[in-house]
Amino acid sequence: MHSSLLTIQFVVGIACLAMGHSLVAQTRLVSDVDQRTGPRAEFQKPLAWEIGGYTALVEGALITGGQYLHKRPSAVDIFAAQQDNYAFKYDGLFDFRLAKKLPNTFAYGFEGRLLVSGIDDNATTQERFDVYIENFMGRFSFGNFDDRDLIVYSARNVLAGEADLFYDGFFAPSTRRAFRFRTRLSSYLLDGAIDENGDSYNFGIRYGSPSDYVKKFWSLNYQGGDLFSRYHRNGISAGYLISYGSLDFALGISYDHLDPYSNFASFDRIAGSAGISYKQGRTTVSAGALAGETNNGNTEVAYTTGMRYDFVRGMSLNLGYFYIDSDSTGTDGGAITPGNVSGARSSLSYRF
Repeated sequence: MHSSLLTIQFVVGIACLAMGHSLVAQTRLVSDVDQRTGPRAEFQKPLAWEIGGYTALVEGALITGGQYLHKRPSAVDIFAAQQDNYAFKYDGLFDFRLAKKLPNTFAYGFEGRLLVSGIDDNATTQERFDVYIENFMGRFSFGNFDDRDLIVYSARNVLAGEADLFYDGFFAPSTRRAFRFRTRLSSYLLDGAIDENGDSYNFGIRYGSPSDYVKKFWSLNYQGGDLFSRYHRNGISAGYLISYGSLDFALGISYDHLDPYSNFASFDRIAGSAGISYKQGRTTVSAGALAGETNNGNTEVAYTTGMRYDFVRGMSLNLGYFYIDSDSTGTDGGAITPGNVSGARSSLSYRF
């Protein structure tokens, strides 16, 4: 569903620094740009050149706006370093691709990505890349250009505008550089990866129905190895999406068994999410909800709703409201999916 253009969620780098590296994999999903800017228009193409037999492509997205936060009493949350007021925020994604097709069925290339996110005077950047070789059998790559749970469905796949459903049933796999193989077999998409140091790994499969009218998709993903540099993980995520004309609906569920590296008992986390969106003319509206539980603790909940209005090709106005109530911790006392905050966001995005 998502293809080449991806971006950061709005949780900015200073929040990640406040919470430590453990949140990076969850909050910096680059696979959510489509929920803000929408799919590429029919006649909208990336900038392209032919250079010495290579095809070079440049594309990206710019998002600027603001958010207002209302934080409730909590020991810790994902906005720990941000004030309870309005703040200017911005995001950017810039992709560069270089590819060459050989006389046989092989092709090879390079993909580079720069992610920028900021709020007021605080900003963070992230660089990603892939080098790859492919043919009719699939693509073998090394790097971290795409999120490794890209083929997994959950509520975030149908949200629009500035809607954001925190911890939507999934812990994202590692964003470290990895060896990865992707291939398509009829209606099935297979995707497997392992970190360059072997610390974490995942394997996913997605099936899409061949119908031209009602499109249905199922996904399943296994995630194993290191999580947050604090736990050994065995987790399964499953998702379902149905698309009927302008109406999309998605369900997701995940289960994680986490074993702390320190001398604490292992524990589980389970969560489920649902999302829906509807497009009428230039306007797309969406809503999502999540419920979860960590270490047999209190129920974690999150809600969101959003809207996108497409002005012209590539440019849209985005609105969103979000709410999260979660004090989840592991047996080691470490925060897993913390947050007691609500807020609203608005932005103007341009996709090129």
